Amino acid sequence: MKLIDIIEVFIAGDWGEETYSKETPCAVTCVRGADIIPISEYDFSAIPVRYINQQAYAKKCLQVGDIIIEKSGDSPTQSTGRVSLVSQELLDHAGAVICSNFCTAFRVKKGWNPLYVYYYLQFIYNLGAFFNFEGKTSGIKNLQLDAAFAAIPIEDISESIQNNIVAILQGLERKIAINRQINQNLPTLDRSSTEAGVRCAA
Repeated sequence: MKLIDIIEVFIAGDWGEETYSKETPCAVTCVRGADIIPISEYDFSAIPVRYINQQAYAKKCLQVGDIIIEKSGDSPTQSTGRVSLVSQELLDHAGAVICSNFCTAFRVKKGWNPLYVYYYLQFIYNLGAFFNFEGKTSGIKNLQLDAAFAAIPIEDISESIQNNIVAILQGLERKIAINRQINQNLPTLDRSSTEAGVRCAA
């Protein structure tokens, strides 16, 4: 199978407007390419709020399990194609969520675990496969998404096997998150130990 075979629908991005107006009354949180890495680390603090019209709101708001993929960027060493999963945690924090017009989103067909597809796309990205499907206009690299998804294979495996793989990868992600939190707290712990030593010496 190819990636294109497992997609139910694509959902276009929209950058909307910076401020409320009668034409764009609907507030949404808009995921950009710059938000993809923070979202993977459950940091939702910097995602901007934009305003879109009611028609766009009805068509473009995302749901749990939708996958956002970056289709435009300008780094010579980093390809387009980074992905982010719309999680319940993201929606709980951000409310209505769309992606920017430099991204697009898609929903997978029944029988496919969105998390499995998300992890698989991360694997494909880390292989550098998306470099092969980039064009350039106005100095910005653009992912030729239709061509990429029509060419990149994905094995047709049962949903139960997908779920087992996801369970393993989620366990590894939890360990990574714990290690990251420990590393972030090390300077604080080090200062506390030093201060305690000074107090004891005094």
